[in-house]
Amino acid sequence: MKQGGQHPIAAGVTALVAVAVGVGLIIGIGMFVGANILGLGGGGAADDQATDPDAGASLYAPSPKPTKTASGPAITLNASPTSAPEKQAASTSSSPSETVEEKPAKKEITLQAGIVQAKPMERIDLSGIYPRGEGAILRLERNDGQGWEEFGIPDVRVTGEQFSTPIQSGRIGKHKFRMKDIDTGTYSNVVTVTIG
Repeated sequence: MKQGGQHPIAAGVTALVAVAVGVGLIIGIGMFVGANILGLGGGGAADDQATDPDAGASLYAPSPKPTKTASGPAITLNASPTSAPEKQAASTSSSPSETVEEKPAKKEITLQAGIVQAKPMERIDLSGIYPRGEGAILRLERNDGQGWEEFGIPDVRVTGEQFSTPIQSGRIGKHKFRMKDIDTGTYSNVVTVTIG
């Protein structure tokens, strides 16, 4: 055994303790720096929060406000952009003493057929839009040269200002279809489907 030297076990323990302390310091410093970078450190925020509770806040959520829902259809058909300026010009040219009353826009049912030529008993999809007709009940009518009559399918409800229904017919020939609002008597445009 060497004189004046350390015991080999004691030297190993001392080295192990030195390494553990060094690793602990490195991990601690890394965590401190990481917390400050991420804004998790207490720092001066605790002092600021005593006078201003929102001073240390890092998340902002605006106050909720009611939203406005769309009142018109998602698709606009039969629009004539040149007619609106003329009406506006006419209303602005009237004298200030006159009051201009605006009439509500007319409800128009727009009908379209998925196909215009079909085989007997082939599925025909009829669909359309009915602005401001939410909840209306529509009845399908057909004219195959004998005059208008109910087609004989269940009535169709307007939902989201839109409607659709599938139909089938075994009668050969040209058929005209239209939708009727059963409450107001308003009719849609006529679509023609040739079967045969």
